[in-house]
Amino acid sequence: MTKQQRIDEMNRYREQRKRRRDVMFAPVPGLLFVTLLADHIWWVGLGLMGLFASGSIVYLLKEGETFARLSDQSGARMATRNVYRILSGWYVFIVGSVASYKLVAPWWTWVLVIGIAFLLPLLYKRFNETVQSADAAQPVRSELATACGLL
Repeated sequence: MTKQQRIDEMNRYREQRKRRRDVMFAPVPGLLFVTLLADHIWWVGLGLMGLFASGSIVYLLKEGETFARLSDQSGARMATRNVYRILSGWYVFIVGSVASYKLVAPWWTWVLVIGIAFLLPLLYKRFNETVQSADAAQPVRSELATACGLL
């Protein structure tokens, strides 16, 4: 399968599931601010944010699995899955850091959070490079475009 055929296949997959993806992602930024600003019911916002974030994580992991199956190279398949795991890690990072802030976590927790914030982009870059070196016909996530623009 050529690179353009793979891009077209993934765009079809993403377009079919666009509504579900938007329903899962849209409330997360609003709930983030509500949770950070609320004093007495912050745990409700945190719970809802965690619920919607977990739905987005499941969607991302399924998308990564589907996208990985388009490659014939096992190294590219594993690296593609890892790229989507890293993207899911950002959701965990956001929910975890908000929970740590609201629960007044100790200083070592913040050292861990900052370390993770530095580690996630480095791993994302590394796995994208691995995908490109293992299978040149496998597009990276930034190459997927739809009629709405780059996703």
